[in-house]
Amino acid sequence: MNDFIQQAQHLEQQLILQIDAPASVKLQVKQITLIQKQLRALKKAVNAEIRLINQNATQTGPDSLVSVGLEVFGKRKLAGRVRAGTRRAIDAEKKAARQPYMAVRDAIDRILLRGDQLKIEAEKYLLEQ
Repeated sequence: MNDFIQQAQHLEQQLILQIDAPASVKLQVKQITLIQKQLRALKKAVNAEIRLINQNATQTGPDSLVSVGLEVFGKRKLAGRVRAGTRRAIDAEKKAARQPYMAVRDAIDRILLRGDQLKIEAEKYLLEQ
């Protein structure tokens, strides 16, 4: 998780634009595009981790022994409540496990947007030349 954060921060530090000469600006736009490709690859890795968390949460075992026992003894309403409580606990656990990755994904989106803004600035400069 920290590795994702460090990679995103490292790429964000490289995301700069110095408007000086048209040839230099064109090269910088290419570098920004490359950084954005790396960020998108990083985002795919983060999304894979999120999918893994979701998959592991849904692959919980069968109903708990308590709910099965209640079902067997005819206490269906109570068994349903136990299962619902279990589902809510799993969802809360899944949400808590995903949250740091969601924050990293949002940060990557923010950095990608910054790259797009820099490229727009560069295009404006190149059109004025």
